[in-house]
Amino acid sequence: MRVPDLTNIEPINEAHVRELQEQVVGVGSLFNRLYSIFESEGPELIAELRELLPKGVQADIHEVIHKMKGSSAAMGADRIYALTTEGVLVCCSEGEFLDLDGLADLLGEEYTLYCLEAKRFLS
Repeated sequence: MRVPDLTNIEPINEAHVRELQEQVVGVGSLFNRLYSIFESEGPELIAELRELLPKGVQADIHEVIHKMKGSSAAMGADRIYALTTEGVLVCCSEGEFLDLDGLADLLGEEYTLYCLEAKRFLS
């Protein structure tokens, strides 16, 4: 997998997060509601990806990476989105799943970074 250059991509898209904060759901912002799901779901999806990669079942791997891609886009997690976009391309091209080696580690690092940055936006 070609690892995208993340150096010019912020861990969190602040403009997108502010838009989510402006949308009120119940007693809180949409960002707060989605963040709690994103924070808990991320490690679960990464663990699932770690389990699936050695098995090489393309459809299952694609499904997990695609879920992460969608949630990262919704949350303004642009670095995670860039990584998962590349992962989906590998899956769709029926590339070697060895090309995805290390993806779970990179995603884990980026989820941690995003969650640290996101805490300053929680209300």
